[in-house]
Amino acid sequence: MPRFFVPQRDIADGKARLQGGEFRHLQRVLRLREGDSVTVFDDAGGEHEGVIVSMSPRVATVRITASTAAGRESPLAVTLYQGVPKGRKMDLIVEKATELGVVAIIPFVSAFATASIAAAESKRERWQRIALAAAKQSGRTRIPEIGAALTFPEVVSAAAAMDRGLLFFENAGAVALPVPGGGDATAATAAVIVGPEGGFSSEEASRALNAGLAICSLGPRILRTETAAIVALALVQACFGDLVGTRSA
Repeated sequence: MPRFFVPQRDIADGKARLQGGEFRHLQRVLRLREGDSVTVFDDAGGEHEGVIVSMSPRVATVRITASTAAGRESPLAVTLYQGVPKGRKMDLIVEKATELGVVAIIPFVSAFATASIAAAESKRERWQRIALAAAKQSGRTRIPEIGAALTFPEVVSAAAAMDRGLLFFENAGAVALPVPGGGDATAATAAVIVGPEGGFSSEEASRALNAGLAICSLGPRILRTETAAIVALALVQACFGDLVGTRSA
């Protein structure tokens, strides 16, 4: 069933109003009509089944038939700090990070980054649209925020304020995630920091270490930045969040 995002302010009296880009997607792309069933989710964790009851030139009204509090968000609020890569690699990173449950994605520039803060800011709106589409596809009830681009010292400062701050560095050697026994119910927030092509300088790694961040390895092979982001997030969610599998007998 098609899923759409509706801010909670646009849900009242058992009806939801779809406007803007979500309305255009409903009307022009999916070509839905009155009587069609849809699912909408809001920015307060609610998910609602409903039926389109009216359509004007700019607004579709959905009558809500059932509402639930979907439990698909991770108990760990993960922020991905991503060194801005070349080309459109960030599009893939935003999409996959959203699927992996992050609450925010913050681009940054660093010693080996080729992009500028201004260049990153010019792409922020597109990245936010990608995050919305990925949240809808993956069944999430929260859309990650694409934050303003930062400098590396700003990233270190922000990450140090979280319960866990993890910087993934190709020269960390055999240092793995600090998870003896796995799991950590005391951690509510985590920062995952992944560099651009070329990774981090030794000075940047030292700055992060001195700020109290953990410097972690992703194994003996050098991963592309987009691969590193996906692997790092999967590991963090598996260790501290809700990415758990089942074991057969």
